[in-house]
Amino acid sequence: MEGSSGHGEVGSSSTTTTTTTSASSPAEGRRFPLAAQPEVMRAAEKDDQYASYVSEACRDAFRHLFGTRVAVAHQSETKLLGQMLYYVITTGSGQQTLGEEYCDITQVAGTYGLPPTPARRALFIVYQTAVPYIAERISSRVAARGIMLSDSHSSEIYGDDTDGENQVQSLVSTGRLSSPPSSGSFSVFTRLKQKFYRMWLLAVQKWPNILPYAREMLQLVLRTNLMFFYFEGLYYHISKRAAGIRYMFIGKPLNQRPRYQLLGVFLLIQLCIITAEGLRRSNLSSIASSVHQSSLGSHQASGGPKSLTRSSTMFAY
Repeated sequence: MEGSSGHGEVGSSSTTTTTTTSASSPAEGRRFPLAAQPEVMRAAEKDDQYASYVSEACRDAFRHLFGTRVAVAHQSETKLLGQMLYYVITTGSGQQTLGEEYCDITQVAGTYGLPPTPARRALFIVYQTAVPYIAERISSRVAARGIMLSDSHSSEIYGDDTDGENQVQSLVSTGRLSSPPSSGSFSVFTRLKQKFYRMWLLAVQKWPNILPYAREMLQLVLRTNLMFFYFEGLYYHISKRAAGIRYMFIGKPLNQRPRYQLLGVFLLIQLCIITAEGLRRSNLSSIASSVHQSSLGSHQASGGPKSLTRSSTMFAY
């Protein structure tokens, strides 16, 4: 009797252990897949929509407090405030955004798929909201300054030919520093500062001409990031790529989830065509400039003796 009861206890314990192991193995073995491209894009669209709602609310509150004129003058700042509020309340606090909750995805980072650290979340918020605003403000101010320097340059060249050097050239040559009393009195730091200021003024003066090419390069970078997203499905925004934040799907598993590799192929072909067109235009512009310079040099060479003969003849008269 005791042996049979012992065997029964052992059998029941083994059955319980097997049941417990079989019940816990699905929970331990379940791994959430990465989010697919449609889910990430839908979540980003929802987040942009909700962030615009918050920006509109901030704009209305700003208009009621300070008036319509001030609100219109600071539209970019109110938009930045609304976006930062939305992402700080959701992502900054470690919660899902409304778009992520709508699409059943959550943010992960690292090789083990853990939630992103506060430093990664803060870096993403800065890249997503503050960096575009700061870049746009700096670019617009530098472009305005460059246009002003170019206008002053042209006005001094065509307005008064007896002044010698124009204002921009004098700023570039002197660096807004007084003339040195002696060559040995300059320190290395002063020379470096003067050289840096000279380069800064030259960059500011050339920035209005460089700005269209910089915008084209930015669009090319954005399209390249989108192409990689269509292929790998990880980073839809450059801000998330910089912060190393990707998405994991935590919803009900589906049998078939669509992918966008074909769109990536089409975008790759488009990028190749754009790059080839840009290289062709640069080659044509370089050839045209070289032809213009050669023709100008030949014209000056052919017109030099004639002008000299004409001036000697007038002097003889």
